[in-house]
Amino acid sequence: MIKSVLIIDDEQQQAENVAKSFNKNKPDFYVDFAYEEKSILDKIENTFYNVAVIDLRMNRFSIDGFTIIKKIIEINPFAKIIIVSAYTVEYFHEIQEVLSSGKIQGLVEKVEFDTYMSKIFLLADKIINDFDARYLLNSKALSKLYAQSKNEKNAQKKGELFEDFVVLLFGSMGFKYIYNRKKDKSLNEVDLIVRNDIKDHFIERFGEYILIECKNKPEGSVNKNDFIVFMSKVKNTTWLSKFGVLITSGHITWNTYIEAVRESGSDRKIVFISNSEIEKLVLSEKPLDEFKKIIDSQVKDN
Repeated sequence: MIKSVLIIDDEQQQAENVAKSFNKNKPDFYVDFAYEEKSILDKIENTFYNVAVIDLRMNRFSIDGFTIIKKIIEINPFAKIIIVSAYTVEYFHEIQEVLSSGKIQGLVEKVEFDTYMSKIFLLADKIINDFDARYLLNSKALSKLYAQSKNEKNAQKKGELFEDFVVLLFGSMGFKYIYNRKKDKSLNEVDLIVRNDIKDHFIERFGEYILIECKNKPEGSVNKNDFIVFMSKVKNTTWLSKFGVLITSGHITWNTYIEAVRESGSDRKIVFISNSEIEKLVLSEKPLDEFKKIIDSQVKDN
């Protein structure tokens, strides 16, 4: 799998020193770092990393390490976190709260540099080794492609990589025919069209095709207008599709769910897939079963 570490510290020299140590001792890791508040928020939202090394105390910022940790837990389903601090006793209660997330790999006391870096290296290796030992080859391939799609800077390439990821994701469920970028006569474009010929009594009820809208914008949100436009595409399939999937690497706004409730009387259905659902699908040994659970969970919501 891809090995990617993001180092976050409010002291530039400290962040750079940790990054240099990774580059020297762990050359197989892709290393990135941030030490300014704006850059930190940008990188945790818009790049992929499966290891985050975070200093807790950030006296120069309006945010602290716990704000950053909670944000990572919310938006990056693949990341494990290593906490570094000279003040772990002071932050005992806050640490206990984030430990319950299951995303904290370890706590490292700031002592002599080489000593605590060796502990960070051991924890980073454990994160990668645990993933390799636990998950199937398919999960690793999906994780790598998802990482590439989030980290790509070119807007067009970014969209293409995310669609490639979604094709692989639905292919892992057993769908064999997935078509990219199809336009109808009115020039409405659908990102992906899946021929629904899978042998599953539950899934086959959704019509002959499943439409998929891909939104690779981790820095932004899917809003109700995105939903309205996509729902119109599903409705314009002359009953060949009763079902759509709106999948995003970012967030789905609350008003999108409200709009979906307004459409709940329709005989079409759109399911939302964002970070937490992506994590479950990628890491599942039976992704089709997991997909059906996601559909089940949204029957009453929208």
